[in-house]
Amino acid sequence: MVVDAWVNIIPEAFASKWAAKDEQQGAVQLFGPDLAKGPTVESLLEAMDGAGVDTGVLTSGLGDPERAHRRGGFAAEDFLAIADEHPGRFLVSAAVDRATKPLDNCRRVRELAEHPSMAMVRVTPLVEQFELNHRLYYPVYATCEELGLPVSINVGVPGPQVRSRCQDPVLLEDVLIDFPGLTVIGAHMGHPYESLLVQYMLKWPRLHLMTSAYLATYMDPAIVRFMDSSRGRGRLLFASDHPVLPVGRALEAARALPLSDEGMAEYLGGAATRLLARG
Repeated sequence: MVVDAWVNIIPEAFASKWAAKDEQQGAVQLFGPDLAKGPTVESLLEAMDGAGVDTGVLTSGLGDPERAHRRGGFAAEDFLAIADEHPGRFLVSAAVDRATKPLDNCRRVRELAEHPSMAMVRVTPLVEQFELNHRLYYPVYATCEELGLPVSINVGVPGPQVRSRCQDPVLLEDVLIDFPGLTVIGAHMGHPYESLLVQYMLKWPRLHLMTSAYLATYMDPAIVRFMDSSRGRGRLLFASDHPVLPVGRALEAARALPLSDEGMAEYLGGAATRLLARG
């Protein structure tokens, strides 16, 4: 069972507009011009099948459907419908896209959590430049802890040319202390703070790390060793952030890591299957 914990379907007009923004030029230079092309359901499934991925976690905004559609994007409900149309192939996550509306965000989390394919909420601090431990996110963290929904939080230096301090992994401890029952998954690898994150994962059993948008070829050897240790096995999740990092390329690099069969199975799908299961 292979689970890609972050995949995207993006309308091409929306993707082109996003890629044209000045602050995204670093990401476009890093990952290539394909970022401006929006993958469809069919092309995503084709890429997943070609790579050998069983299930992908689609990512939408958390906002109301009408607002998402006005902006030319997809809402979480659209992706939940896609998950229904393709049983077993997709789970759904929703990212906080207006942190200044905490009550609306909590309401939306509760609404979406009624669907069995809703698996995770995401916080992407780089987008609105609020620190990951900002009080505006705390109601969402509390709601997710209550509902048993994991929260994915982007950590580390982001590709876009924005301030990075809002994603400093040291801020994770505030969240982990204040919400002891919340499962937190650091997204986008956390580079260049891998050593700190290993220490945090040793300290905090509900903290995990996701290798989205980070090619496994360049992973710190120390974290690869951690992934195959008794305390580290099952703490990292495979993710591509396709099409930012094409799923086939990401999975090929992941399979080349020097992991035991057990360690590889945990990384490629075992850990995600447990963490994202509902009920």
